[in-house]
Amino acid sequence: MNNAKEQSKKRFDDSTAKRNQFQGGSAARNKRLLFSFLIVAAAAIAVTTGYYLLQGSQNDQAAPSGNPILEERSYIGEFVSMTVIDATVEGEWLIIPLAAVDEHGVVYFEAENDEGFQVPLMAYVGPSGRIFAGSSMCEPCRGRTFSLAGETLVCDTCRTTYTIEEHEFISGSPVCGKYPPVSMEPIVEEGLIKIPLESILSWRIRAI
Repeated sequence: MNNAKEQSKKRFDDSTAKRNQFQGGSAARNKRLLFSFLIVAAAAIAVTTGYYLLQGSQNDQAAPSGNPILEERSYIGEFVSMTVIDATVEGEWLIIPLAAVDEHGVVYFEAENDEGFQVPLMAYVGPSGRIFAGSSMCEPCRGRTFSLAGETLVCDTCRTTYTIEEHEFISGSPVCGKYPPVSMEPIVEEGLIKIPLESILSWRIRAI
């Protein structure tokens, strides 16, 4: 009888030990899985936070004109002539206010290149909200002003027309159509359109 009790107690003890061992192992594994999950989650949060901080920092510094800056607009049924404004030089930049371009649609200004030539310049808001800033000369005919009409950019001298956004030739003089206005790769920063002064200093008439 005693032997039977002892064997039963031994089986119970062995079963309890195995159960405790299993439960202990499961708990350890669960802790390791939880710890790994927390590490992965923390890394993901850090990467995401870093990305948005970087994006915010870049947006605070400057936005390239190739991106929409202002709200979309339409010139359908309109003929918008240039408004003359003054530009200022600060360091390596020629600067005009973004608000003036937003208000008038298209503006005209000038700056001197390194040969003493007064380079005609313009800036305007495209239908997409993008800002163009660059040369304002239809080089073969020497026209210095343009207008926005419908979905076209029009030379006021020879009436050659281009698409507003891409400056692709539409109609008018095929010769002039080969020399559309050239972007000077401005940036928009703190309400200002800033054109690299070097782009103006080195500008030359291509059509002789």
